[in-house]
Amino acid sequence: MTAPRATKRKRPAQKVRENLPAPQTDEGLLFHYTAYEAAPWTPYSGRTLADMIARREIDFVHTGRGNFLTGTQIVALVEARTVKPFKKPAQSAA
Repeated sequence: MTAPRATKRKRPAQKVRENLPAPQTDEGLLFHYTAYEAAPWTPYSGRTLADMIARREIDFVHTGRGNFLTGTQIVALVEARTVKPFKKPAQSAA
């Protein structure tokens, strides 16, 4: 006699609103995005952003109903994770 197999319960798909303003626009800077809505503008997946928010690794807005990222926070996140090209320091003529 074998033990019954455990079944995995699938999570429901996250709802993503349509026609969202881009985070860089005037309207988007103050707009509240879920982690899954913010993902296309970041180098992370929605799940990774949600995990980073849960671990308090990035700035976010807690409204009592959920956790959100504003456009300003998305832009700051992308800029903080952007690697700048290396410039050699100027040679001093001595």
